[in-house]
Amino acid sequence: MISIIKKRHTTGGLLPERDSMWPLISSYKHSKMNNYTPYLFLALIVSFSACSEPETSNPEIKLVQEAVYASGFVEAKKQVELRAQADGILIRQEVQEGELVQAGQLLFLISGKALDSRLTAAQTAFSIAQKNASDQSPVIQELESALEISKTQYQNDSLRYQRFSRLFEQRATSQAQYESVKTAYESSRLAWKLSQYQLASKQDQVKKELQAARRDLLSLSDELDFYEVKSDREGIFFQSEKEVGELVRPGEILGTMGSMEGFIGNLKIDEQDIGRIKLGQKVLFEMDAFPKQQFKGELIKIYAKVDPTDQMLRVDAALLDELPAPFTGLALEANILIREKEDALIIPSNYLLPGDSVQVYQSGEIKKIRVRPGIRTLSEVEILEGLTSKSQLIKP
Repeated sequence: MISIIKKRHTTGGLLPERDSMWPLISSYKHSKMNNYTPYLFLALIVSFSACSEPETSNPEIKLVQEAVYASGFVEAKKQVELRAQADGILIRQEVQEGELVQAGQLLFLISGKALDSRLTAAQTAFSIAQKNASDQSPVIQELESALEISKTQYQNDSLRYQRFSRLFEQRATSQAQYESVKTAYESSRLAWKLSQYQLASKQDQVKKELQAARRDLLSLSDELDFYEVKSDREGIFFQSEKEVGELVRPGEILGTMGSMEGFIGNLKIDEQDIGRIKLGQKVLFEMDAFPKQQFKGELIKIYAKVDPTDQMLRVDAALLDELPAPFTGLALEANILIREKEDALIIPSNYLLPGDSVQVYQSGEIKKIRVRPGIRTLSEVEILEGLTSKSQLIKP
């Protein structure tokens, strides 16, 4: 497993320390040997003990990968925060943490008593309007009956008027009788036309009333959706932020869920590394939650805005390996791999001292020497100058 590169800032150099035996030896150069013989023997014993060869190790030559360091956290693909859109009391939570949910499934129910009463009234109005606009509508049937009566009356008066018109031409009836029949005919014709108009007008009215009632009901139904929080996708419900009985306000987070398509690393990199990254680069992840495991990924999104508060740029990397458990929010460190370097001289990172120096055992002495480090990882450092593969390193 390749260690994740950890970004560090180097400190100023330190001069090599003098040999630890020097103060002890120099103190005896100015002493009188004949007066301090017992102490001299004790000092020599200490000196021989200190000069015993220390435990050492050699640098290794192996593959190292150059990478951009990133840190962040794990989140599900298409992860969203479910927010309240209405005031009310959370009266039901229909899903538990870690549960799989389906698209359209009810997740939370918020109390909306005032809306409930308005919705009931709208449903009643819609039901009445629907009935009035149907073929069995009492209002329409009454007007249709009146139309039929006026039509019959008109037909009868029309026949009678035709008969009296012929009689009047033959001078077989009086002017008064003819005028009376004619008036009755014109009156029934107008009554029939009026019945037709009233029926058509009423039919148009009940249709408009039905449309208006339907709009009101749909509007309230849409408003009701604000109180019924449903999932718009298949996914995993990760966490609830509210308890049943709590007051919720519009915009407050009720819970978090994401898709079942996998996870991404929500990462941040230093703005100085922006020019070194590109889409499709391989990414290596390490997480404290799963120690001694490494996960592969791929850079899938580079955002266009640097956060002015920390001068960091967000990037997203898809996890290609499956996580041992579907947790979101896990802290992670990552390498966005830039290039690989074979046959690099590598030492453990904890051997590198401040000022880019190391302790070595050389010519029977412990020395501190300066080195020039190259690529760094969490546990290793490449050494470009100052050491060879045969150097004897001493662990600080």
